[in-house]
Amino acid sequence: MKQVQYLQGDVLVQKNASYALPEQRVQKGDQLSIAVSSDNPSASAVFNSASSVTRITDPVSVQSAASGVSTTMPVYEVDEKGMIVFPLIGQLQVEGLNKEELRRMLDSKLKDTYLTNPQYTIRFLNSKITVFGEVQRPGVYEVNKLTVNIFEALTLAGDLTFYARRDNIMVIREQNGKREFGRLNVSDADIFSSPFYYLQQNDMVFVDARSSKIRGTDQGWLKNASLVLSILTAVSILVNIVR
Repeated sequence: MKQVQYLQGDVLVQKNASYALPEQRVQKGDQLSIAVSSDNPSASAVFNSASSVTRITDPVSVQSAASGVSTTMPVYEVDEKGMIVFPLIGQLQVEGLNKEELRRMLDSKLKDTYLTNPQYTIRFLNSKITVFGEVQRPGVYEVNKLTVNIFEALTLAGDLTFYARRDNIMVIREQNGKREFGRLNVSDADIFSSPFYYLQQNDMVFVDARSSKIRGTDQGWLKNASLVLSILTAVSILVNIVR
């Protein structure tokens, strides 16, 4: 029972009642949708329909709360250097920024230079996680939420198999040119305090197998080998009798 049960022990309610969601930060290969609005809709339109922007999906129509003007959302892909090309401004280094920092960067370039009272709607379009190993449906899953925790990720993959190790789930995270490894124990009620409990876009989740599966596989091969040897022995005896 202990090998397959989640969240064993007492869940400390007071300790886990409050939590801080991780900030989503821009990574290489991300697809960002950025719509610009301002007090002058015609001036804002330049930043929402520039020919330099490649639209990889149909434009999304949104309405600015400040101006009430409906705008489209161009899509920018972050290149291998962590940059995007923004209309009239050119290249912007955006890797590692969260939404608020990206808004401040755009403000420093656009406010009172091209636009008055600019507003920005920013969305991450291609957030995904990879789940593989001892799960029912390994694969790459797109997520539309800002944050996904480890239990939601395992649910997307159809939950753990019977042979999965609940105490050794590895999260592989790549950001800023570095690779981090975190291990989670979903049987431990203290998992909520782990920095890897909440996943980030492009995280990979690997679920290890219990040794009993390996032993079971080995025993299967041994049984098959024994069966083959028995058949060969029987055939040999029959051949000798016939002779």
